[in-house]
Parts: sequence; C-alpha cells; structure tokens
Amino acid sequence: MAINGRNYDWEDMHVVLPGGEAVGITEIKYSDSQSIEARYGRGAVPRGWGRGNYEASGSMVLDRDEWETFKRSLLGSGGLYDHAPFTIIVAYANNDMGTVIDTLKSCKITKFDGGGASQGDDNASPISCEFTILEPILWNGDAAKKETFSLES
Repeated sequence: MAINGRNYDWEDMHVVLPGGEAVGITEIKYSDSQSIEARYGRGAVPRGWGRGNYEASGSMVLDRDEWETFKRSLLGSGGLYDHAPFTIIVAYANNDMGTVIDTLKSCKITKFDGGGASQGDDNASPISCEFTILEPILWNGDAAKKETFSLES
C-alpha cells in the first residue's frame, strides 16, 4: 500500500469554544444517531419502518487552566448548568489534506467530572465535560438531520 501523505492528527485539530480557541484541550468526541424501528403487522416480516428521535452528544477533556477560561464563558446570572446554549467548532486542517469543519450548535453541558490529582501526575486536575447537542451536527457543512416539520397555513 502506498503512503500518500500525512493524514489528520491531533496537531491538525483546532477547537473553538465560547471563550476562543482552546489550547488546553486534550480530547473531544461527538456523535449523533437516529434509530430506525421495523414496523410489523400480520406475519413475521416488517411491513415498514418508523424513525426515532435524532440525538447528538459529545464530551471533551480540558486542562484545569482551559477549564477555568471555559467556565467563565458559561457563567451568567445562574450556575454552570444555567448557561445559554453555545457552539463548538472543530476544524481539521493540514497542508496535505483539505480543511474539514464540524459545527456543534446549541450545546448544553450535562456533566462535569474531574478535579484532584495523584502524586506523580504531570497533568493535575483535568476536567471532563459531557454535553448534549440540541441541533443537528454539521459534518463539514452537511446537516446530519434535516428539519421535517412545517407550519403551512
């Protein structure tokens, strides 16, 4: 198999949070799904199918200093879980491959985990954040799910 150049790696990723580009981020993951259920009538073979709800979520791990910057951007008049939905932009770019930009709109933090450290840790107190994504993910500009409702008169 021929080697055709460098692929995307962690160094090629840029993550933009509400407070700006995150440099103290060590992990980000995101996914979406929509279930399909077989619909049965008489007999053992499906006669059709139905769709479940679209769901999207993600997680990230931030160094403590990056977490403090991110936390300040979330705080409003309430607590950390009272923040307004925000956008996360994840861009993959290098000289050998085109730029890919995934957009995670209307994110809401659902869980924080972390704090603390053990003797010998080279990265004390990283914070893990889980989030729900309330709008379809734009996978390099392509919506994962098209809106299907309308209010025609």
